[in-house]
Amino acid sequence: MEQDLQILQEVQKWDKEIYALVQVLEDIPSELSDVNQRLETERSKLRKLQDELKAFQLKQKEKEVELNSKEDNIRKYEAQLVQVKTNKEYSSLQTEIKSLKADNSLLEENIIDLFDQVETIQKSMEDQKKNLEVTEAELKKKKEELEQSTKEVRKQIDQLADRKKEKMKGVKPEIAVLYEQIVTKKRGLALVQVEGEVCPACQMQLRPQILNEVKMKDKITFCDNCSRMLYSL
Repeated sequence: MEQDLQILQEVQKWDKEIYALVQVLEDIPSELSDVNQRLETERSKLRKLQDELKAFQLKQKEKEVELNSKEDNIRKYEAQLVQVKTNKEYSSLQTEIKSLKADNSLLEENIIDLFDQVETIQKSMEDQKKNLEVTEAELKKKKEELEQSTKEVRKQIDQLADRKKEKMKGVKPEIAVLYEQIVTKKRGLALVQVEGEVCPACQMQLRPQILNEVKMKDKITFCDNCSRMLYSL
């Protein structure tokens, strides 16, 4: 029994390493998700700018169409000035022309403002496209790094698992089965060394009988609370 415990002590060190490496693998999707989220945020910013650009360009087009229409009316009314026969009609046309020109003046100012806004958005879009390219390059690099890291971690896990498998051949089958069940459930910590009167894993007080059994080393002893295997030097 004591020999089994000595072997398991060595195996336990490897299992700690294995599960630490497993945790690294489990964290990789989260790291990728963070970078993907950054990429989606940059894409969303670009789409928003594209939508704003379309809206301003449409508004600019509408104002230009309205301006052209009013200018056509001004030319039409100016042509009619030479044809009117009364001062009242002449005055009415002059008033209408003056009103249209005033409207056009405002429209031209609006169009200039919209043109400036369009230029500003286009500049922002160019900057955002560069930001997106940088983020895409970072994502590609990160994925490559994580893929390489995954390969290396899996290789280390396989090497440790092979060493463990060979070492476990020296443990009684029934004990080996128990150990594997616990180490899987407790994610790498199945065997703990008792130095005082509490379980070092769960910090629960150990019964005197358990403490005596641990010292005797003539059978496998378990913590009543966390069910881990206990041993002492």
